[in-house]
Amino acid sequence: MPPLATLNSESLDIRHFDLNKMFFVDTSLSKNFLIDRQVSNLLERFIALLALILISPLILLLSVAIKVLMPGPVFYSQVRVGKDGKEFEIIKFRSMVVDAEKVSGPMLAVENDQRITKFGHFLRKSHLDELPQLINVLKGDMAFVGPRPERPCFVDEFDKTVANYVRRKEVLPGITGLAQVCLPYSATANEKIQYDGYYIDHQESVVLNMMICYYTAKKMIRF
Repeated sequence: MPPLATLNSESLDIRHFDLNKMFFVDTSLSKNFLIDRQVSNLLERFIALLALILISPLILLLSVAIKVLMPGPVFYSQVRVGKDGKEFEIIKFRSMVVDAEKVSGPMLAVENDQRITKFGHFLRKSHLDELPQLINVLKGDMAFVGPRPERPCFVDEFDKTVANYVRRKEVLPGITGLAQVCLPYSATANEKIQYDGYYIDHQESVVLNMMICYYTAKKMIRF
């Protein structure tokens, strides 16, 4: 399968987004090959359980590495906002120093964040820090694909300042999403919501969901 299309400043605008050019798949196939969201959620829970069993040795290995290289807790939980505004605790491998926000208070992660440890950078670049979120999928708080869940304090702010941001509450948040594979890490909430909105409108497309999962896996393998 060919590589993801190269992005430029124009492609950050959803008006320039084209499924065929971005993912090299037939647009009509994406529109006609659909699955009911409730059926998809049940299927994803089963896949999450199977995945947790299969990768349990990797989870154990990463847990030991974090404990040795980054003294402190192995896992990190944080309250996020999900479907219909329901709050839940997201689970991740810890990639930052302990009490990272003790001085600064709540703040969004940025590139070259000094709070992230050396091993934490590896976890984030490989996206291995996201693996424990399979538990969130199993519990029904998240899906494999959807808008990335945000913290309540930032959701309250963006609901007021970013047009259509409230639409993110229409679907389950995801481990990965269209914005995550199409936009750079530094993309703003205004840019991301355009792609989140596109995904919400086409969430039942099996092809779109498969392409997002494929390119996410490819980013993990290629760091």
